[in-house]
Amino acid sequence: MLVTTRGIVGFFTLLLGTFANADEMVKACAGVAVRSIDISAELPVSFLPDAIPEITEPATSSARPAGPRRSVRILAYGPVLGSMDSPHVTTDLACTAQGIVLTATVTRSANFNGAAAQNVIWRPRISMLLVLRHQEIVLRATWRMRLTNGADLDRAQTPTYSEHKYPITVTKTIR
Repeated sequence: MLVTTRGIVGFFTLLLGTFANADEMVKACAGVAVRSIDISAELPVSFLPDAIPEITEPATSSARPAGPRRSVRILAYGPVLGSMDSPHVTTDLACTAQGIVLTATVTRSANFNGAAAQNVIWRPRISMLLVLRHQEIVLRATWRMRLTNGADLDRAQTPTYSEHKYPITVTKTIR
């Protein structure tokens, strides 16, 4: 199983990769700038069976200095997915008066019929380096699911996990 897990990690690392260079600004808004955004796959070893989308701030980020233009690393975790879902997660960033909105879209095979042989579960993890220009901002992450035929899904289930209503939105105030 260890060899398989390493192979899966390598597979997702090659497919997902890094989508932005840390030296270039991805999106600039009034209260926050996104310096980088990376998408990777989190494997079942590191998440609970009832994992739901969430936004977290790693413990190392809490020791950052206060003041304008401080940087913070934020992790946005998506829903539990399987081998019927594409590892190519697309993202879109938009500014709001309070902060920023991240929209992530997952694509599922239109031929999926509710069962997956040898299903390999995973969940997307989006890591963003933010430069805060205000004392606090609101980050909203919305997860959408689309079929390979282009149709949006309003409900989806990964075998052995609970069904989810889509889109799924989570919000976090970052100080």
